[in-house]
Amino acid sequence: MLEKLAAAWAVPDIQKRLIFVLKAFLVYVIASHIPMAGINHDAVNKLVSQGLLNAYDVFSGGALRRVSIIGLSLMPYINASIVMQLLTVAIPQLQAMSKEGESGRRQINKITRYASIGLGFVQAAGLYNMFSSGGAIQKGFFPMLMMMVVMTSGTMFLLWLGEQLTEKGIGNGTSLIIFVGIMISIPNQILMTFKMVQEGAVSIFGVVGMAILFLASIVGVIYMTQGTRRIPVLNMRKVTAGGRMTSAGQSYLPLKINTAGVIPIIFAMSIQLFPQTFQQFFPRGKSAFGDFLFNATQWLNPGASVWASLIFAVLVMFFTYFYTAVQYDTNDIADNLKKYGSLIPGVKPGKPTAEYLDTVLTRITLAGAIFLAAISLIQYWAPTWTGVKAVSIVGGTSLLIVVGVALETMTAIEAQMAMRNYEGFIKTRPSDSDNMMRGRMR
Repeated sequence: MLEKLAAAWAVPDIQKRLIFVLKAFLVYVIASHIPMAGINHDAVNKLVSQGLLNAYDVFSGGALRRVSIIGLSLMPYINASIVMQLLTVAIPQLQAMSKEGESGRRQINKITRYASIGLGFVQAAGLYNMFSSGGAIQKGFFPMLMMMVVMTSGTMFLLWLGEQLTEKGIGNGTSLIIFVGIMISIPNQILMTFKMVQEGAVSIFGVVGMAILFLASIVGVIYMTQGTRRIPVLNMRKVTAGGRMTSAGQSYLPLKINTAGVIPIIFAMSIQLFPQTFQQFFPRGKSAFGDFLFNATQWLNPGASVWASLIFAVLVMFFTYFYTAVQYDTNDIADNLKKYGSLIPGVKPGKPTAEYLDTVLTRITLAGAIFLAAISLIQYWAPTWTGVKAVSIVGGTSLLIVVGVALETMTAIEAQMAMRNYEGFIKTRPSDSDNMMRGRMR
């Protein structure tokens, strides 16, 4: 990886793009340290230690704990994107729009941005209610309006910055923004861990165990992220519209083991944190419903008991199958193969092909679902096993995002190098005809 980065840095155009990425990261770090006015930060630290706000704070790189202008990070946009993906399958008009090519995708992206603004206002209002109830901010209409406008504007600024990264940098800009938001909190977590070791609160064996879990999780995520089942596809000869004959050949249909990515964990976490969200409006001890929500919050915490972990794992596996079914329409894939004169060897075109693909997808998704359930539970049980509670990137959504974005960025850099046919980076094997020509010249 370091050799590839060094080779890419030697190309002026790619170096310019990488420098732009680093500048954008610097802008993000500066913005994350610009706090809002009128905030009691001691009260905020107590509130952010709770499960719901702590989960949001991980994605913002500590910006929520500092109540900065980008405290919401890109969470409204992430939620809006997930909702739009589900609605695209459920609503025929949106499904037809998604098949219109670039113009349809632009319309869906436009709707997603407007939905992000609405969700930003709603989430900022919920944060204000939590902060004002905990004494972190003054109660009143104007403080609430200020938090809603400032934090929603911060989210839209990050979305604009991500678009600039996509255009002028390398890789997906939105993913890079989330990536840097998680990464900038790691140095502080490491310093806190070493401080606890010096104070005797954490043993050195616990730190070593956490490091082993961290490295093992990275290896597992890489294998499962890049793992695919290649289905052989035979392309038959056919006559094109211009009367040209295309030759037959064999290709592959790649089916990813982990198609759903981090979406199932996010869905499961949303259900897990659902009672805790309403508990902010119905405090414990003031009503029977508030007591019920408190008990439900404790019971659904995956790190509290084995049964809660089992429920969380089942939710992750269920949403893995659900989201994979949304992403892969086996009937549509079978129709496209039949339409373009392609077939899977040994399988009849049409419905048998759809049934075969559905069977294969069901089996490989089981491995992906079990892996996602296991990796998502590590983030809850690793602190209990090792005693290291300051590190939050071991397992779970954060690690999946960091490793996934790193792999995508390296692939994008390789693509940039391939377009320039950089000699020394891409080693091509000489063909037989080239060898024959060289022999004749000699």
